[in-house]
Amino acid sequence: MATAEVFRREIRSELLRQEMFSDMDVLALLSQARVHEAVARLVFFSSPADLCPCLETVCGRIRLDFEAEDKGAQASAIRFLADLALALRSSLPRWNLQDAERHGQQILADAQVAAEADRAHALAVELAGRAPAVAEVLLAEWRAETAARLHAERVDDAQGQAAALVGDSIGEYVTNLSTELARSHLRRVTAACLAGRTPTEFSNDYAAFLQYAMYLGASFVTCNPVLVDLAWTADHERWDPVVDRIITEYPEADGDALARLVTLEIVLANMRLLRPIFLLTTGQTGYVCFQVNPRKHGDAAAMLSEAQTNYSELRNRLGGDVPNVVFKLPGTKAGLQACRALTEQGIGVTITVNFALFQHLPFAEVIQEGQALLSALAHMSGRLAYPVRDELLAKLPELAASGLVEARLREAAAWSGIAVLKRLQRLLVERGYDLARLKPLIASLRIYEGENYRHLPSSFLDITEALGTGILSVFPNVRRAFDALPQLELDPQRIDRPVPDEILDILAHSELFRQAYYVGDRNWLSEGDERFRPSHELTLDDEQAVADWLPVHATLAEFCKVYDTFVQRILARRERA
Repeated sequence: MATAEVFRREIRSELLRQEMFSDMDVLALLSQARVHEAVARLVFFSSPADLCPCLETVCGRIRLDFEAEDKGAQASAIRFLADLALALRSSLPRWNLQDAERHGQQILADAQVAAEADRAHALAVELAGRAPAVAEVLLAEWRAETAARLHAERVDDAQGQAAALVGDSIGEYVTNLSTELARSHLRRVTAACLAGRTPTEFSNDYAAFLQYAMYLGASFVTCNPVLVDLAWTADHERWDPVVDRIITEYPEADGDALARLVTLEIVLANMRLLRPIFLLTTGQTGYVCFQVNPRKHGDAAAMLSEAQTNYSELRNRLGGDVPNVVFKLPGTKAGLQACRALTEQGIGVTITVNFALFQHLPFAEVIQEGQALLSALAHMSGRLAYPVRDELLAKLPELAASGLVEARLREAAAWSGIAVLKRLQRLLVERGYDLARLKPLIASLRIYEGENYRHLPSSFLDITEALGTGILSVFPNVRRAFDALPQLELDPQRIDRPVPDEILDILAHSELFRQAYYVGDRNWLSEGDERFRPSHELTLDDEQAVADWLPVHATLAEFCKVYDTFVQRILARRERA
């Protein structure tokens, strides 16, 4: 039996185990302060017919026992009810309770889900009134959590806005956050995806604040050394003890080993949050990226060994179950070699430091031949668009003779990353590749605002023009700005609409763009578009030339610099211990 089918059977078996629970199991989780797991059991693993009676029993028991509980148990009860109300008012019910493909006509109607959310909300308010001191502690925790999230979203006065959003009571907090979730445009994208109108899902391009992103529909996590370090910074209280434990347990480990172990813990925490979606979709989504050491980008054996070691450890940590992880490899020749070995073993990958069709297409061929349930081609759109912009602006004096002005060049550059993605999508479709198993993923999203970009169809070109591709990987600040837009029309298959010819004519003046857009491999096209032929065609076999190519060089340099900083922070903490 093929590896992929073996994995699917294992996943289906785990899902069946998760679905075998009772109301007493939920109460047992609450007695252990495992609030998130209790909510997940109800939302993801209840049958629609069982949710209402189970929740009635659980709520009744919580109300009956509340006065006799200590403050810790009371806090768990109120948090559980508030979290459950938010979960039921979010995108989460669509994965199970309202999934007609799984449950047919037994699915819960919107009114039924809303009624259960109201039940949980009302009881949370009631219990908070009976334990005001406990409620104040919870509100303080939520203000701190919300302020940290808003800081990551680059909100001015994050503390003040967090205080306003959380409010002065449990009821205000649940109501205010529910309202915020309801007006999200990304939530509309998720609804279209789950309704089958677009294949596009969205990924949290961050290693923290995943629960909030999941409320909006996130089903994937992309991370790298930059984002792992930010996750630690964003939640010191959680991660400092984990880092200290690793330092104590591995006193002789070098910096690379410690960084790998810390990253593993942060990745695993995100994997656990996404695991229900992974199980419900039989491994079609619900993954977290684990980037290998960026300093090993030219060493296939080292990257392969690291990925295999991490995969084995994660499987052990999951009790022998299939890990919902994909390994981030660079778009280099060594990355391609490691990709082939991993996908042959059924281990998924996400290809990063990836900007051009000469990178995307060889990886697509290898992934298509492999056994992984899911892999992604991460297209780093903004990290291509900005260098293209700078190259075009440097040519402004000569291009001005053709009537081109600065704003027109900036506008064209904003299209450059999207243009490559659209061509990639078209080529994969024409070749008949399985885009449920090989997903183009657009990352490094940019916001294009101001007079120079007023003729763009959207300030969020990397989102609106990419709808219809596999995955949108969205930074917290981009997500917030996008969701803050007023009424927005979204075309769920916009990826199929071609880039305007006049934009491509301008982009043809950029050597960087031509290098990224041109397809010289005749296995993919019978004839190339000669106006985009670069002065020198790169291939992955040109290892040094690829490493020196500006988008690759700049991105690897940044990843390595931040990785080194991450390692040094861990080592400095060991020295102070």
